[in-house]
Amino acid sequence: MKVEIKIPEVAEGVKSGTVVALMVAVGDRVEADQTVLELETDKAVVAIPTPEAGTISEIRVAEGDSVKIGAVIMLLESMGRTETSQDAGGEDGRDKKVQTPTENQAADATVVGAEKSSARQDPAPAPVEMVQDEVRRPLDLTPVRRDDRVAPAAPSVRRQARELGVDIYQVQGTGPAGRISAEDVRSFVQETMRRVTGGGIHVSEFPGLHAQRPLPDFSRFGTSSREPMSKVRELTADAMSYAWSTIPMVTQYDKAQIGKVEAFRKEFNLKATPETKLTMTAFLARVCAAALKVFPQFNSALDLASRELVMLHYINIGVAVDTPNGLLVPVIREVDKKGVETIAGELNELAGRTRERRLTPAEMEGGTFTISNLGGIGGTAFTPIVYAPQVAILGVSEAGMQPVWNGTEFEPQLVMPLSLTYDHRVIDGADGARFLRWICRALENPLYLVM
Repeated sequence: MKVEIKIPEVAEGVKSGTVVALMVAVGDRVEADQTVLELETDKAVVAIPTPEAGTISEIRVAEGDSVKIGAVIMLLESMGRTETSQDAGGEDGRDKKVQTPTENQAADATVVGAEKSSARQDPAPAPVEMVQDEVRRPLDLTPVRRDDRVAPAAPSVRRQARELGVDIYQVQGTGPAGRISAEDVRSFVQETMRRVTGGGIHVSEFPGLHAQRPLPDFSRFGTSSREPMSKVRELTADAMSYAWSTIPMVTQYDKAQIGKVEAFRKEFNLKATPETKLTMTAFLARVCAAALKVFPQFNSALDLASRELVMLHYINIGVAVDTPNGLLVPVIREVDKKGVETIAGELNELAGRTRERRLTPAEMEGGTFTISNLGGIGGTAFTPIVYAPQVAILGVSEAGMQPVWNGTEFEPQLVMPLSLTYDHRVIDGADGARFLRWICRALENPLYLVM
């Protein structure tokens, strides 16, 4: 019996993904739960398994294809069965009506013919009207070309977009090969209005909303080439553009003397295993968790639609990890209930799986605060961007020896620059300064955590 292998629901809110690797070929024998395909979605690569053992009889996708959740990607000839599900009806298969190939081909030909006919027809121009001595020109429905590419939409859809004042190139198509439908245009308008007015709950980000102006013709200045954006980069670009355009951010700077903490860390690591070695990020996560309990407004989310501040009673801290595929942010859960050694072990394990792209989407969801540590790379300061719906993020730069005045003389101290970016709609500048100073004091004297 032929069994359909479909893309399952991999995480809440995920509707599609990109095929990054096919693990089997037509004719291969597979076991139950064997990985047949790797799907990149929501900043994670998910392994898609077979529902049962059998032989791959058909593959309907290729690497690089975008597929929706629930789509059939392969057909599997189940072991020990010969009847096909299409032919089986009732107990002996005689009760089910089977559509003949002639009927199928006729139906397909009608649809394809209608589509081609629609594509060939040029839309009739709108009539010229006079309104209060103002001449309205007919809509120009000529397909706009960018870099010799035409928007993948029918003339009627382009007309609808122009009438609604929508740039068709900002609309993300959900049809085959990214084809834009009338429903895609309506969804784009609805989502844009919700974001502008602050109404509604945004279940997912809308890719393509933050489109740029048309690029110049680079061939006038020299040669160039194009590289497709990875799924990670596409999602990052959309999330950062949305955050930058909707959140009024302020960045606060401070410095922490971490000589005592660093000395303890090095001493501890002399006897620790590679899996349990302490990192400065582990200390920062624990200190930030304590600070979030003292300053609960930093552990919240703003709901403009209902004019409410959602106070979160759990502390999950995301830690930005640099990978060859882009920036990924795994989340450590209930950090306030764990010790530094436990946090370090989880962080080391998560960071390793993050670089290997073995994280699940669920492991990058639910963060209430984020730490971005660039100290291992260098730099003296930077301004991290708040990741909505969070309201704050901590940036960490490279620590270095600096002369510090102790009241009578300068003495060398290991100093680490910190930068806190926060949503000014939720957090005032004074609270931002107090929060960051609290973190600095806790790093300078860990006993401050128990005061």
